[in-house]
Amino acid sequence: MKINKVKLHNFSSYEGNNEFDFEITDAGKNIVLIGGKNGAGKTSLFTAIKVALYGPLAYGYVGVNSHYISKIKDLINSKAFQQEVVESEVQLTLQLKIERDIRNYVITRKWDYTNQKLTEEYTVERDGKLLNDQELSYFENYLRSIIPPDLFEFFLFDGEEVGNIFSTSAYNTYVRNAVFTMCGMDVFEIIRKFIRGYVAKNNSNDDDEVYDTYESAKQQIETLETEKENLDIEVGNLTKELENIDIQLTELATAFKNAGGISRKEKKQLEDEYALAEKIKTESLTNIKLFVEGLMPFYILRDFADPIMAQLDFEEKGEIFYYVQSKLKRDAISDLLKGDVSDAKVDQLMDHLLDTFRPKGFREDMEMMFDLSKEDIGRVNGIVSSLDDFDVSAMVDLVNKRKAASERTAEINRILKKSMSEEDINEFAQRENEILKKKDDLSSILYDSQHRLEEIDRELQMQEQTRDKSMHILKSNAQNRHVYELSSGISSMMEQFLEEKTVSIRRKLEKAIVKKLKSIYRKNNLITHIEIGKNFDFNLYQDEEYNGKELLTLYKNLGDSEFTNLIGTKGEKRLVKMLEATSINVLKNKSESDFGQEPIRLYKKIELGRLSKGERQIFILALYWAIIEISGQNIPFIIDTPYARIDANHRREISEKFFPNISDQVIILSTDEEINEEYYKIVKPYVSKEYLLINDENENRTTIKNNYFFEV
Repeated sequence: MKINKVKLHNFSSYEGNNEFDFEITDAGKNIVLIGGKNGAGKTSLFTAIKVALYGPLAYGYVGVNSHYISKIKDLINSKAFQQEVVESEVQLTLQLKIERDIRNYVITRKWDYTNQKLTEEYTVERDGKLLNDQELSYFENYLRSIIPPDLFEFFLFDGEEVGNIFSTSAYNTYVRNAVFTMCGMDVFEIIRKFIRGYVAKNNSNDDDEVYDTYESAKQQIETLETEKENLDIEVGNLTKELENIDIQLTELATAFKNAGGISRKEKKQLEDEYALAEKIKTESLTNIKLFVEGLMPFYILRDFADPIMAQLDFEEKGEIFYYVQSKLKRDAISDLLKGDVSDAKVDQLMDHLLDTFRPKGFREDMEMMFDLSKEDIGRVNGIVSSLDDFDVSAMVDLVNKRKAASERTAEINRILKKSMSEEDINEFAQRENEILKKKDDLSSILYDSQHRLEEIDRELQMQEQTRDKSMHILKSNAQNRHVYELSSGISSMMEQFLEEKTVSIRRKLEKAIVKKLKSIYRKNNLITHIEIGKNFDFNLYQDEEYNGKELLTLYKNLGDSEFTNLIGTKGEKRLVKMLEATSINVLKNKSESDFGQEPIRLYKKIELGRLSKGERQIFILALYWAIIEISGQNIPFIIDTPYARIDANHRREISEKFFPNISDQVIILSTDEEINEEYYKIVKPYVSKEYLLINDENENRTTIKNNYFFEV
């Protein structure tokens, strides 16, 4: 199933006609990226998808009722009610594979609001032709068998909310329903179909031949599973050997450095750095010398600057006074006043004018201290201004910069003098080449082993299909018995069949989850083994090494049941095999010396509820990925708040490995803080379509742009 188009008309914050094209045309580009700030309309978009698919069932109602109508009315854009004709619509274009044919369906739900009454028109087109009532009923049943309404939230993955499901004791029911639905294992429906099929089919006498085929397939499966288990161990050992080789390479590089080894590239970098440091020393020294020879003497006496400037100002005003006194004549003032004023008034006026220009504290018999020329005064002002503008911290930084450069040049000289000879460098290079050759050889063997594992998986799948088909035929051929015996016999066989199939699915799921975890989780030992119970309760384990004393103490303190629960059934089998016993009860009679000095490699249980929220979300992503993979269902995966509480390191792993592989169609809703510019560059090669939702808060209107927040 794929969603090719979504059209919205006057729906929620989407005013008027709006369209999203989700069609994937390039198999290598499976991601549709939708960006938007909080409240931009991302949730409304997928509410529209859910309503289009299920109508009233989206809210748990069997048919159209007043409660459903009320919810739809709340979803109609408020501006639509300001128009004479009030209409709203959602339209979904789907691509479904029915049997072997690819068919295109267009689902339309249109609402009309007239005379304060809301009505819904629901139609489905297949390849451009409207479905009649019978065809429509078949289509709805088929659609619900692919994605039932109660599991729609499984595919609309909310990173913030999904962790809450797995923090309750009912998570196993949620997982069981999802797995059974995805894998077509609805128990009662399968039993009903099989019983009906057995009654209707003709008798067959091919039981012996079919039984031989069944037994042959069963033996082949056991052989393949044994080979696979051995290969799994071999792959694990090869992986550890490669990890040890990486450690040897790191240690060799460290030894090379400690011995004074410098590569040609590093030597060139040191020489360039030395030249740069020398340049910094020269430039810094020049600036320091200019300061010492120029401004420093005055800086030392900077406290005298204010008194000097005050004295210069005083002397300048005294000069002005002398000039005014020389130009101001008593007779000229008297003539100007034309004898209308007495001599005493003239004297008083002249004294007043002279007092106006006389500096405070000035005496006419006073000698000037500096008596500088205008040019000299200008130079003094310039020096004082330089003192005011002088940046002490900048000069200190300059001195420190020169000191650091000097120390760095001295250090580089020491490094270059102590560097290794060319002969020693060649020895290290030869050793490194030997280790790298061994790494290439092991990598080649590992590749062959992994390739064989893939072949075994394909062969197992074929043999399991042959076995299951043979079992199906054998059950079908039992129809000539009494109706009661036939029904009960078939029910019994179906229960056995379902039990076997469920066990097979659980085993596949256990391995698939661990495999996916290793792909996206950086810790090597978070979860290395999983055991899924009949009710789909999860027991998580990590590798753990014990010595004899620890093992015996644990067994003594915990007892049989809790000890087995701690190390898991696989750990129990491994321990029993190592002890060459039939059960772990033999531990009662064992002593510490019976275990030797080698560590005992088993497991330790991890409680799902004690995982951090980030670890839990990574585990859930791996679980979803594993379920979709083993089911073989081609369905879109829609994820909102993709990273939630996941740290930066694992965001990169998820961007690189999870999104491109989880499904053929992945629709991601994100803010610019989730898939930011860094992660956008990672997912960009896999992006088929991208949109940006922009909400006008004043108008409560969402507009769509054909781009994301960033550009690459």
